[in-house]
Amino acid sequence: MIAIFFALSQEIASLKSKVNILKKMRYAHATFYQSEFRGFPLTLVQTGVGRNVSDIIQHLSKCFRIQLMVSSGFAGSISPAVDVGDLVIGKHVLYSSQEALEGEVRVDSTLTCDASIADLAVRLCNNEVFKSHYGDILTVNKIIRQSSVKKHVGNETSAIAVDMESFAIAERAHAMGIPFVVARAISDGIDEDLEIHENMVTEGGNVNIPATARHLLNKPHHIPYLNRLRKQTKSALNTLSAFFPNFITQIYNSLLT
Repeated sequence: MIAIFFALSQEIASLKSKVNILKKMRYAHATFYQSEFRGFPLTLVQTGVGRNVSDIIQHLSKCFRIQLMVSSGFAGSISPAVDVGDLVIGKHVLYSSQEALEGEVRVDSTLTCDASIADLAVRLCNNEVFKSHYGDILTVNKIIRQSSVKKHVGNETSAIAVDMESFAIAERAHAMGIPFVVARAISDGIDEDLEIHENMVTEGGNVNIPATARHLLNKPHHIPYLNRLRKQTKSALNTLSAFFPNFITQIYNSLLT
């Protein structure tokens, strides 16, 4: 079975409408959707933001035989070549525990994505309308908001995109001997600042409507920015929706038994 992990309800929506959901389960703050797609077993997992996924994966592995883990959803660009709406396939996943990334950026650990599955994903992208990139993904503990810091981190590391979850999933997958890959769509570009805060999303990965409303009441000048981000996340969702159906089918037909 393929398990695809998303942090946010917005991200998981890229696949929920395309699969037949058989059962919805909850564990801690996570939600599992046991599903099938064209007859193939699939579980979609909404984990919430950040690294707290180890127990979630351990619980999931007790319920299902996982053959592949995929970290998906949105990512931020830290490369001038990677634009909003592009798909990034991971080669390696890097992790930095640093809270401040303005100075020298220290990479604490590096894990490798499954080469055969990543290569298949790259080949499939050659026939799609969206742009794709194959490169390293950096996982950090906090949102990188400033464009200047994104550019700096991109220059300091080999990564082309940044997220907050992939390394924790990769770490657990490697410990369990399960193949792992990253397939993420870019929702914010390298040249733009991010005017969002962690409390605008609940622990389970849903929009925190009261916190978002308070933020906009206090800073109404951020409304145009959030409207722009909404359009950009829609572009990222369209990319994920276009990528996954063929990817899932080809994975089962060629690599999984």
